[in-house]
Amino acid sequence: MGSDLNIKFYDELSEDYHLIFDDWESAVTGQAKTLDNIIRHFTKTEPVTLLDCACGIGTQAIGLANLGYQVQATDLSPKAVARARVEADRLNVALSFGVADFKTLNTDVEGTFDVVIACDNALPHLLDKADLLLAAANILSKMKPGGVFLASIRDYDKVLEQKPLSIQPTVKETGDQRAISFQIWDWTEDNVYTVNHFMLKGKDENFHTSLRTTKYKAYQRSEMTAIFEKAGYTGIKWLMPDESGYYQPVLIARKA
Repeated sequence: MGSDLNIKFYDELSEDYHLIFDDWESAVTGQAKTLDNIIRHFTKTEPVTLLDCACGIGTQAIGLANLGYQVQATDLSPKAVARARVEADRLNVALSFGVADFKTLNTDVEGTFDVVIACDNALPHLLDKADLLLAAANILSKMKPGGVFLASIRDYDKVLEQKPLSIQPTVKETGDQRAISFQIWDWTEDNVYTVNHFMLKGKDENFHTSLRTTKYKAYQRSEMTAIFEKAGYTGIKWLMPDESGYYQPVLIARKA
């Protein structure tokens, strides 16, 4: 059920995902530069091959490929992957794409990589710790010895202090229309919450409203660290935004 819900959410959002950003193409370039700096700081050899196992519409994968990484990009959502292919072609950036689940990367993706990434709070879609452990093991299987895993996660240590019910809306002007997006959060047991993602598109008095729904588990950093340690990762470290320059806390872990 969880995977089906996430596929539906990102399939439906794929057409509009760029509207969440002030400037999506600038985010592609800027995030790639920041991630590249982090990766190079934590790798002893020149990183070449990279798997983005939560690529979405290509926000990180396209930018990193443009910096010279040999990128394989996968996602659970077929429509998000299709959109990423279109954007990569439009931006004239070469990389490979496929549809794959975190929990079955071992069989879904061939080969191993110097670096594996999963950004934009993707891992907390796994609501069960056993599923997150399975995903961590599958990610580890795709890493070369000494390889680095990098994931960005919402700052749930801070979020859980208040358990907010909403986030601030974003407004994007696109041609002759306006796109407004915001989220309403419904909290349930065990720090799980439903995201009701609203997007309004239109102008003047004529707006169309879309509602897409998904779920996350608010993992504290200590919980996620314990799961990745259990999966066999070493050298686990967290970088906060003021240290890394990235917009979310970043988990760094290594394959021994």
